[in-house]
Amino acid sequence: MNKISRHLGTPEEEGRSVAKAAGLLGVLTFASRILGLARDIGQAAILGTGMAADAFTIAFIIPNILRRLFGEATVASALVPTYTETLMKDGKAEAAKLARKILTFVGVILLVVVLLGMLIAPILVDMFAAGFRSDPGKTQLTIQLLRILFPYILFVGIASVCMGILNSHRHFLAPALAPILFNVSALFGLFVLAGLWKANMPVWAYSVGVVTGGVLQLLIQIPFMKSRGISFRPDFYWNDPRFKRVLKLAVPALIGLLAAEVNILVDQLIASMLSPGSVAALSYGLRVTQVPQGIFAVALATALLPTLSRQTALGKLDEAGKTLGFSTLVITGIMLPAALYLIVMAEPIIKVMFFRGEFTNSSLQLTSAALRYYSIGMVFYAAVKITAPVFYALKDTKTPVKIAMGCMGLNIVLNAAFTYTFLRTGIAEPIAGLALASSIASVVNFALLKHKLKGKVGKAGVPAKSWTALFLSGAGTLLILILIKPIVWELCSQSTIAGAISILLSAILIMIISVGLFFLSGGEQVREILRKVIKRGR
Repeated sequence: MNKISRHLGTPEEEGRSVAKAAGLLGVLTFASRILGLARDIGQAAILGTGMAADAFTIAFIIPNILRRLFGEATVASALVPTYTETLMKDGKAEAAKLARKILTFVGVILLVVVLLGMLIAPILVDMFAAGFRSDPGKTQLTIQLLRILFPYILFVGIASVCMGILNSHRHFLAPALAPILFNVSALFGLFVLAGLWKANMPVWAYSVGVVTGGVLQLLIQIPFMKSRGISFRPDFYWNDPRFKRVLKLAVPALIGLLAAEVNILVDQLIASMLSPGSVAALSYGLRVTQVPQGIFAVALATALLPTLSRQTALGKLDEAGKTLGFSTLVITGIMLPAALYLIVMAEPIIKVMFFRGEFTNSSLQLTSAALRYYSIGMVFYAAVKITAPVFYALKDTKTPVKIAMGCMGLNIVLNAAFTYTFLRTGIAEPIAGLALASSIASVVNFALLKHKLKGKVGKAGVPAKSWTALFLSGAGTLLILILIKPIVWELCSQSTIAGAISILLSAILIMIISVGLFFLSGGEQVREILRKVIKRGR
């Protein structure tokens, strides 16, 4: 026990470690998301929601899904807990051996997937974008782009494994810089290479920039892996018990994540059958919601997993419960005003961000509808992001899988129901039904995870008064948003610069108001929590 304990600090030390890591990840992820927004804005201006935009969206979604399945599923659910335990109990040399086996296995699987995917690209496009058949040339363009983009999986999948290993060593810098390089490369392809090669079809240069970005994500992490004694020499000895344990944990998580990714594909399949531009608009709306999610929820979840793995490895389940409880309160306090802002200000935000070039009024209406209804589930999606790692740390991957499978079925049913309802009634754009279905599935997913977590870890230890104060502040924030929206919309209609300034200032104002109301309505307990957050921030 002593050998393990020296790798784990006191709860206060672990809290500082998580706060510091989440802060670093938050800053770098913010930079990455800003560059990602620049990429989305550039894509919207140059490709709009036309044929090339729809084709690229589908061609990029398919390899991206496979990358998440074979990269992130293995990392989050299986590799980090097992690798962390090996590192703590058996030392760096044994952990490095396990890392080489995982890297070899993932590399082989992804290479096969890439070659097979390029071969059967026409079948994949027919399966997941059936609606493209009615538009001459759209299916063929999507097939060609898919074949260019498929190698992206290989590089980014291996990079995801490296990211998990480095995070287990509590090195967060290189993994957080990797997405920044990806976005820079994609922007280079869109704005520089496109002017030098196939200028009449910039989507080709954009795709090359994306694949190059995947290569850079891997390359930046290699020196840091080597400095920790991990080489990339192939190791095919897969009979190791620890390697088998990783696979045993990864397979259920793979199935669970597959359920989530099937939802995305079903959304895009239905969108491809709706009005032209729906596929790209749905993707743009989702991407905007991913900015606050990536900065806060993903950063916090990434920083939490190594600490939760250490706490559960020591059997300190009460501390794990308190870590999760405090984190859930903090992430909700951040995401609730962000979600309300996106819901109310959807049109002004989309107008300022995308309304130029090939992005038309029709594009504006479609994308705003998708953004508004995706934002409804933002708080719960973020909560799922930081709750699921608790199960992974406990080496229980089956429970999240069962829940994810159930939510997949629910999402598909709701997709059909809401899309049909919106088509018939005109309450909102039909693609809003797809976004709303995803949001409701996130709510159910979180509720079931919390229910199944009872008895597995200690109580959260967060006073009920804190939650009451949080939702009171949300109600006040919503009222202020409704009052200031006409002013913001008027400024957005005048010019892009005036609109951008109004969006920025109003967003800052809303966050200040939300925190202030939370502070005033929560009493001494909430004020103490806020003081701790501010102290950690400093």
